[in-house]
Amino acid sequence: MPHQPSFKLAAAALCAAVLSVMSFAHAQQAINPSQPQGIYFNRISYFAAVNNLPAERDRSKKSVAEIVAATEDGMLLAYTDGEQKALGLVDIRDPAQPKPAGFIALDGEPTSVVITAGKALVAVNTSSRFVQPEGSLVVIDLKTRAIVERCTLLGQPDSLALDVKAQHVVIAIENERDEALNKGEIPQTPAGHVSIIPLKRGMPDCTQQFPISMEGLAEVAPSDPEPEFVKINAQGIAVVSLQENNHIALVDVAKRQVVGHFSAGKVNLREIDRKRDGIINATESAADVLREPDAVVWLDNERFVSANEGDYKGGSRGFSIFNKSGKVRIRQRQFPRTRSDALRALPREPLAGQRRGARGRRSGRVWQRSLDFHCRRAGITRLCISRHGRRKSAEIPASLAHGYSA
Repeated sequence: MPHQPSFKLAAAALCAAVLSVMSFAHAQQAINPSQPQGIYFNRISYFAAVNNLPAERDRSKKSVAEIVAATEDGMLLAYTDGEQKALGLVDIRDPAQPKPAGFIALDGEPTSVVITAGKALVAVNTSSRFVQPEGSLVVIDLKTRAIVERCTLLGQPDSLALDVKAQHVVIAIENERDEALNKGEIPQTPAGHVSIIPLKRGMPDCTQQFPISMEGLAEVAPSDPEPEFVKINAQGIAVVSLQENNHIALVDVAKRQVVGHFSAGKVNLREIDRKRDGIINATESAADVLREPDAVVWLDNERFVSANEGDYKGGSRGFSIFNKSGKVRIRQRQFPRTRSDALRALPREPLAGQRRGARGRRSGRVWQRSLDFHCRRAGITRLCISRHGRRKSAEIPASLAHGYSA
């Protein structure tokens, strides 16, 4: 998907990255506070990305915090700032008082970051033209804050993922479409693909980059796959979303081959809002809406969640849980289209974080991006939890409580 910072789940419009403690709330408890209390999000602090800018940067220009990764001990966060073309670092040894910890300039737009062995691996889009997509994998030593390696990629990258032993990095090479060309219709060459690069102690072997074709899989524009997001399970199977193609592929990382694929399918929606009038009025319906998944994350080795943001012809604005054969396992909760379009509260990434210990001890912390920001923007304050975990009072639209169709 073409990068539009205002659509990102990391408070791009306010240029803030929010740190949250996450656990798994029962939805009905959020809707009806009279029910027994359960575990839930507890927002403890936030960090404005603009506060990480060095003195020579223009603070009047946009700053964003989009993709976030944490070190193994959970004490340092790295985030991509596509507007400033840099990687930002945040010290969260005291999570209630996050502090600036570094700002590393890059030669293009960072699109994703992962951390392993004391190094941040950053995907960077260096393209100047859509017809000639370019990018690199940049390696930053987190101790010295220096760039120690740069691999030239075979196209424009989007998402990165590490396998469970950090022996490979898998890269979704999107080669995104030009939305100004023929109203964004696809196919548009060149096609995207998935690349696998072996790692040793966090350092990539740039000479062993292995591209895997995604062409011919999807029903939508099969000659122009645009891989968007990738995650790898404990068995070494990568799930890859092809958002514009409304398709999902499974790749065996060790064998370097596609081992399964299926359409993300269509949904019928009701109790949604389709008008851009600034009023939430969830009384309408829509039939045969393509899911068009963006982010994906494994729940276990058999099931994964997709955030069905939409970017091309559809977007059901909710989430689905699939198994590896492509069968939908759970119904989603549905956000009204007007809130998604006008207020930018798109379900871009499923609510799954990385569990991190504190100085070697299991703390149960999960650092997550700015759910709180979007709750405020949409006026759904009940989903925003106060410092002491007490639910605030506000109305929740019926469509959020009752969404339909997976």
